[in-house]
Amino acid sequence: MRTVVLLLAAFVAAGCGGTSKADAPVPDAATNAVSVTTAPVAVREVERTVSVVGTLAANEQAELASETEGQVITIDADLGDRVRKGQVLAAVRSDVIEARLRETEASLAKAAADETRAQPLVTQGIISPQEYEKVRTEAAVERARRDRLRIELERAVMRAPFDGSVSARLVNLGDYVRAGTVSYRLVQDDPLKFRGEVPEREVPSLAAGQEVRISIDPYPGETFLGHVSRVGAASDPTARALAFEVLVPNADHRIRPGFFGHGEVVVRHDERAIAVPRNAVTTFAGVTKVFVVADGVAREQPVTLGVDLGDGWIEIAQGVTRGQQVATSGLSRLTDGATVAVRGDAAPGA
Repeated sequence: MRTVVLLLAAFVAAGCGGTSKADAPVPDAATNAVSVTTAPVAVREVERTVSVVGTLAANEQAELASETEGQVITIDADLGDRVRKGQVLAAVRSDVIEARLRETEASLAKAAADETRAQPLVTQGIISPQEYEKVRTEAAVERARRDRLRIELERAVMRAPFDGSVSARLVNLGDYVRAGTVSYRLVQDDPLKFRGEVPEREVPSLAAGQEVRISIDPYPGETFLGHVSRVGAASDPTARALAFEVLVPNADHRIRPGFFGHGEVVVRHDERAIAVPRNAVTTFAGVTKVFVVADGVAREQPVTLGVDLGDGWIEIAQGVTRGQQVATSGLSRLTDGATVAVRGDAAPGA
């Protein structure tokens, strides 16, 4: 028994003689540091835009009606045709007018001859001034009749009032039309007008001459450039928006009136916007933030985002200043006040 007791005592003594708590190794703080890459907060150029939607419309459009009564005898333009200003589109039968014009021109020739013969006679006192005035009046009346018939003859032909395209032909060859019968619809499609409304809060940013980039569904991936031409003078009280117009060149006539489009109005350029790489920004529980790295410590910094600049950069409207370093990797393992080790083997984010 005594031998057993001595052995137990020896084991206890051996256990108590081990390394003490005070002598245990302390972990190096550097071994707990989060490895990150960083990038400096930079200054980038930002294009400020206002998004709008609208519909493309003809710059000018007209409904052409017959100005005289008669039968349509020629059709010289049809749906979709390009026409020039003054080009004949259709003509109404005018043989009766032409006959009356010839008759009037004959009467005018006789009246003008009478006036020529009477002029020296009144000077010589052979005829009275009253008789001479009557001859002159008859000549003037015949001249007016001739001019009126010439106008009627000209009106028997429908002509394009501007360069454009035929959007509708409403008469057929042989139709009998009356004065005022709409025969054609014509649109001027170069340039076009992009019309829409902009919210009241954006109105102070809008001004004539600003560039507008327009995209339309029939041509995905393409952008058509225009410029603000007009901004409305009164707001729509229902929509709380103001009308605007943009002139869009359309020399190749690819865009058609009626197309719906999305536009970006370039309201100004800001050459000194604060920006960080997109991968430096994280959002958690509704809070958007970055981690500012200084002296080996990461500090959580809430930020307000601005414009996405493309190329992996984003504007920071509020929260950081130029020259600060922000973490661009390891964000999921960072907390406010975390010790970090900046990797020197990685290319900087800036």
